[in-house]
Amino acid sequence: MPRISRVKLFKRIKINEKWMLAEALFDSRGRLRRDHVRVQGRDETHPEGSYFIEWWDGGKRYREAVGPNGFEAADKARIKQAELSAVRNGILPAPVIPEPEPERITVADALTRYSDYIQYHRSLRTFRTYRPILASFRNFCSRPYIDEVDREDLLAFATQCMKQGQKGKSVYNKLVVLSQVLKQHGKPKVLKTADWPSFVETVRPIYEDSELTKLFKACTATEEARFKFYLMSGFRDAEGRFVTWRDVDFKHTAVRVTAKPHWGFHPKNWEEREVPVPQKLITMLQRFRPANTTPDDPLFPSATGRPDGAMLEKLKSVVWRGKLNCGHCAVSHKLESGTIKVNRCADGPFCGRWFLHKFRHTYATRHLQDGIDIRTLQQWMGHRDIASTMVYLKGVRNSDIQVRLNKGSLAAFA
Repeated sequence: MPRISRVKLFKRIKINEKWMLAEALFDSRGRLRRDHVRVQGRDETHPEGSYFIEWWDGGKRYREAVGPNGFEAADKARIKQAELSAVRNGILPAPVIPEPEPERITVADALTRYSDYIQYHRSLRTFRTYRPILASFRNFCSRPYIDEVDREDLLAFATQCMKQGQKGKSVYNKLVVLSQVLKQHGKPKVLKTADWPSFVETVRPIYEDSELTKLFKACTATEEARFKFYLMSGFRDAEGRFVTWRDVDFKHTAVRVTAKPHWGFHPKNWEEREVPVPQKLITMLQRFRPANTTPDDPLFPSATGRPDGAMLEKLKSVVWRGKLNCGHCAVSHKLESGTIKVNRCADGPFCGRWFLHKFRHTYATRHLQDGIDIRTLQQWMGHRDIASTMVYLKGVRNSDIQVRLNKGSLAAFA
């Protein structure tokens, strides 16, 4: 039979501004020596703190607070020892020890924890996108605890966003973020299929040949290298910003996406990759490379030598200088007075039809048009799933199909 656990008496004392448990001391007759404890083998007196009893049962350790009075604490230790002996000998039934209730997490704490997780495990751009979404739901939600948040709360939040004029895609993205939070707290699939907002899945816009010709004609040599690099590599904004000369494989005509921890850059999905590029781009980069650069210098540095964070502004500046703005899109600005001023893009470098990610759209669509298989393109673009690459199939223009359409029976009616 297993030996009965001995009930020990401890006192919580303070040493060097830290609280710790120390074993209480007894005299030769088994009487408690009040305030005397053993600290690193020494007998010390500590009037501060209170007492705890400790025992083992079924391989688990139990600890119970028994108050600041030493003599009462010693009596409770003896009573607990007698109870354990009686249970062990079948005199008393084993006590039912209730499981501790799980800690309830408030909505504010849950959103803060998730925000911290995104800040340190995702990109800065993702954190800046998620942070206002989490803050707006924190201000909206009246539930005190996260386990109380349900489908009705998310639907009410979506309705409020719609009333504020937000579009379906924006509200959809917010619900995705909040669903991720709830899933972490044991509430997956809170929303039904019909609850998600509808929105138009648009064809990814691409640059036409005529637009690219006009753009590069308006560029300086440095600007031309920047934007042709984005066009021919398919890199995301940050990937192109943080690429260094070490990432360019001049021998095998390829460029790599690699982590740059010293600049705080990590590839999306935490996966490095190598992308083959045309020989003409490699030749252009060889001519473009300054003589005094080191392998770890960025291809496109700012005035301080760090990766240039103003790529988008430089693109729009070239477009404005080359008189390529469409003149129809509008940009809203909030002034200090609180009023909203809407400017057409003809008034400055604000055209919404020119943006860096459109080079990536063009890269993907043109490669599919040129016969690159979709699995290979998925690897080049760094997509985790094939669905992200398949969206570009909508914009593919197949010349063979067009020939057949022109010769078809329906075309005669034109």
